[in-house]
Amino acid sequence: MSTRKPYALLLLSAALLSACASQSDEQALSSDVSSSQVIQEGLPGGVTTEVEQIRAVVTAIDHSKRTFTLQDAQGHRRTLQAVPEMVNFPQLRVGDKVRATVTIERVVFLREPDAVATPDGGAALLATAPEGSKPGMLMADTVEVTARVMAIDTTQHTATLVFADGSRKLVRVRPDVVLKTEYLNRQLVIRLTSALAIGVETE
Repeated sequence: MSTRKPYALLLLSAALLSACASQSDEQALSSDVSSSQVIQEGLPGGVTTEVEQIRAVVTAIDHSKRTFTLQDAQGHRRTLQAVPEMVNFPQLRVGDKVRATVTIERVVFLREPDAVATPDGGAALLATAPEGSKPGMLMADTVEVTARVMAIDTTQHTATLVFADGSRKLVRVRPDVVLKTEYLNRQLVIRLTSALAIGVETE
């Protein structure tokens, strides 16, 4: 079973690397994307992981505005704003090679009938490089959303989920999963962890 992807990652990325809107020639930096999925045949849920990596070189720095320009191997350029948490911005130099990795892990599972139900919630983590070293930062955000399996349709192979706010969503279930009546009223847990790591690569 699956649900729509929360927007936590977009907020996380924007908070760390805010593009300068005044630049009219801004281009998206190229990236390498990989994904993987781990499921247990016949059982609902699973783990899906997506990893996006960006490599670029610092071509310009404006210390007064706390901005820096990155250029990738294809020549695409993007000027970014260093957020206040990037305390080591003064150590950044033209020619530094920057690597950014965005990781999204989505875990979906049915909670066991005798397990304690949990409310929706989230947690965040921020870690920075030691003061005086090259800039580096790790930001992570975990959001957990739960829903009840209120109905199943074996003909259409779908399930109806009801979330804590009362909203409903009809989702398609993987073809290999046998829809059992014992799944009704069970709590479905959707846990999304988004992480953004950025730093200067050492030679």
